[in-house]
Amino acid sequence: MNGSSNSPIHLDVHMGPLCPDSAGAFPVLLQVAQHYGPATLKLTLHMFPLPYHRQSYFTAIGAEVVKAQRGIAQTFNYISAIYNDLENLGNAKTYLMNANDVNKMLTEIATSSAGVNPVQFAMGLNDFAMETNTRTAWKYSASRGVASTPTFFLNDVTVEADPGWTLSEWQQVIDPLLKQGDFRSTNGTCPSGEISCEYLPGKFQCCLKGENCIPNVGCRCFRGNNC
Repeated sequence: MNGSSNSPIHLDVHMGPLCPDSAGAFPVLLQVAQHYGPATLKLTLHMFPLPYHRQSYFTAIGAEVVKAQRGIAQTFNYISAIYNDLENLGNAKTYLMNANDVNKMLTEIATSSAGVNPVQFAMGLNDFAMETNTRTAWKYSASRGVASTPTFFLNDVTVEADPGWTLSEWQQVIDPLLKQGDFRSTNGTCPSGEISCEYLPGKFQCCLKGENCIPNVGCRCFRGNNC
């Protein structure tokens, strides 16, 4: 997670720890977060291990351990290092490895990228609480209908973004939301005939005739509505 809970834009991305498409999207997501800054955009990564990447579950546990031991910033460094080492963690290279072999690899990566204590990190990989957090995160993604990675949500609404999107392409989606929010933001009092919409805590818009108030998004006109 990078950014404030009060940010007007929340970008949630469900990522496969060993997914090549997720690895391809990751650098641009960091660019997006840097471009808008934490006061404007909150970036949250959800680890969603895919079963056909055999070591992805252990890798996701590793992310939970780094977060617990070193914080969010170092977790991003760990994820970046994992994505830069996908081949060595892939099915072909780890086919004959056991869990201890894989955990040793992850410990080396976490130590060099996130500055963890190797002994404490290795213990964390076998900590039931860390595994429980990983399971809970997976279940949350599944509850949102995530079945492939990366899957993108912008202010809690699915975005059919391509993993190869550039910063410019993300701006084409995000900037209109910011402009609309700036132009139509109110203190909760709307003119006659318009409906007050509190789409985020303390954030209001005035919905015009035919528009619906969508939590975390704001006023939106849907096909078939007279607006």
